Amino acid sequence: MNETHNKDGISNMDRIPVKKLVSKRDIGIEAFELENGNLMLEATLLDPYHLIRLNIHIEPKTKTIQLAKSEYASHPHAACPHVAEKAKLLVGLKIERGITRLISQLIGGTEGCVHLRELAHETINFAATTLIGYDEGFGLMSRDLNILDEDKKHEISKHFLKNTCYIYKE
Repeated sequence: MNETHNKDGISNMDRIPVKKLVSKRDIGIEAFELENGNLMLEATLLDPYHLIRLNIHIEPKTKTIQLAKSEYASHPHAACPHVAEKAKLLVGLKIERGITRLISQLIGGTEGCVHLRELAHETINFAATTLIGYDEGFGLMSRDLNILDEDKKHEISKHFLKNTCYIYKE
């Protein structure tokens, strides 16, 4: 497209195009500390065709999934709810490097569900964030960790977040 300018000097390249919302997908995740000290995550994926819920319990000391279950409250095909049972395959996995690959193998692909896989990936990523600092005694999603000086916070979390983003690249 060639750049042109209107009478006010505004480029057609800077103009906000007219848009029409055609759909939306929301993923929401809430983290709770249970009375036994475990981390519980309740996640939902909502779009015009789906309402999928995922509930995961994690033992913070070992970072191991103790319970995982899903429910398809709204779905486009009658067979979709059969895949909900796949969530149970997450039990026993540890929140560590390589877990997203394992999740994809266990609940994705032709025997699984791309939406449940996506929801599980997002939930596990949030679980990992919630667990940062736990081993150093800060608790789950600790405000005390969050208010630390940036260098101290980086030092505590760098082993857990190594090579996950620009800030934590080696």
